[in-house]
Amino acid sequence: MAKLAGVGSGTVSRFVSGNGSISQKSAEKIALAIRQLNYRPNSIARSLSSRRSELVGVWVPSLEGPYYQMMIRAIELELRQHGKHMILANAEDAQSDEDRLAHIDYLINRDCDGILMSGSRLGDFRLASLSDRYPNLVCINREVEALPGRAFSINHDRGGRLAAQHLHGLGHRKIAVITGRLSAQDAKQRHNGFIDELERLNNPVAPERVIEGAYSYAGGEQAADTLMQSAGEFTAVFCGNDKVAMVVAARLQASGIKVPDQVSVLGYDDVDFAAYMVPALSTIHAPIVEMTQSACRQLLNLTYGLDMPFQERFEPTLCARKSTAPPPSAP
Repeated sequence: MAKLAGVGSGTVSRFVSGNGSISQKSAEKIALAIRQLNYRPNSIARSLSSRRSELVGVWVPSLEGPYYQMMIRAIELELRQHGKHMILANAEDAQSDEDRLAHIDYLINRDCDGILMSGSRLGDFRLASLSDRYPNLVCINREVEALPGRAFSINHDRGGRLAAQHLHGLGHRKIAVITGRLSAQDAKQRHNGFIDELERLNNPVAPERVIEGAYSYAGGEQAADTLMQSAGEFTAVFCGNDKVAMVVAARLQASGIKVPDQVSVLGYDDVDFAAYMVPALSTIHAPIVEMTQSACRQLLNLTYGLDMPFQERFEPTLCARKSTAPPPSAP
């Protein structure tokens, strides 16, 4: 190629790699030679010389539902803007920390330059130990004091309190709750915030109206059935995520219970389908995309020496739509 373009091999190397400057005239000659030779850069050879794969690993605990789809889409768009690509590890089948670590090892063994982890159930000590072994690791939707600048989260305690204030402010005094698995940090935070805020408002939730579930469609079905069979009378239900809220609203209406005329349903996350439910789902908006973009930018900073601004902590907001209203007995 250098011979055809009439330039030195070093000039061609600088043009192809984008490192270093060359004259406009030389660039035009090289570009013409590339077209004539139908040249394609050898990504393997380039990664060997730079010791970078230009790949970022993404670890998620599940691919079910829109939450992780929104997150993965945000990561893919951010990486594409910087010429990087991702390898995905779905740990949905993981039953133990050893299984989860095996999925991380899969990404490391694929020579990923950095790894984004979302919603890991690994303990803080395990995460800190892993980050010592593999420093280009950034956590999404997780608070880890041992990883300053590498753990990005939403104030879920605040989100739970906003949910409590909304339902209490509408006049509800018989409120049910369907949680996520309380072993997960974010589920526990939003649940504790909700319960604490209602107690502060002198409107405590009866123990029989608290159903621990899972953030899945199957978990929502089981929790909805348990709620309707054993929770007694309730006029509102706060669901730990929008998937569960959608299932609960559907089960209630299939049983002849009108939403929100008889029972209000409040979700959490504000995923993309929430506004299109019938009735449109009231929910707590969690800035999933913004948090994910910020975490991805910081990983690019750490891994590739960039200097993009980032934010570690994000605040949720209430998004009141049509699925919540005053209880039937309210004036």
